[in-house]
Amino acid sequence: MVNSYIKFLKLFGFAFLFAMVSCKSKPNFSELREVSFSKEIAPIVNSNCTFSGCHGDSAFQEFKLTTYAGVINAGVSAGAPEKSELYQVIKTLNQDRVMPKKPYSRLNEKQIQLIYVWIGQGAKNN
Repeated sequence: MVNSYIKFLKLFGFAFLFAMVSCKSKPNFSELREVSFSKEIAPIVNSNCTFSGCHGDSAFQEFKLTTYAGVINAGVSAGAPEKSELYQVIKTLNQDRVMPKKPYSRLNEKQIQLIYVWIGQGAKNN
């Protein structure tokens, strides 16, 4: 029962994201609950992107993701997730371009969806 519930949630999440990305019309982000940068997006970025040798390392100057401004400057087009470099590199299937790089794990679908919606809602510093 638990396994079938987990499979349903994964399938629903994938279908939701696919529907959002594949629609020719822009999704109405205002109908979704507001995603918080400080409570939801920053923890995802901090735990997946800012470890040693990556976007939080003091020696790494390009695309430092330790602040809101850093995340925005990493190619976030507020209101347009599909045009945002941040969204593109976490969603791509291209192993040469995907972030985070191996040996680190990719973001899960829920994390990717939250970032997609946050950017779509204007990438607010909330």
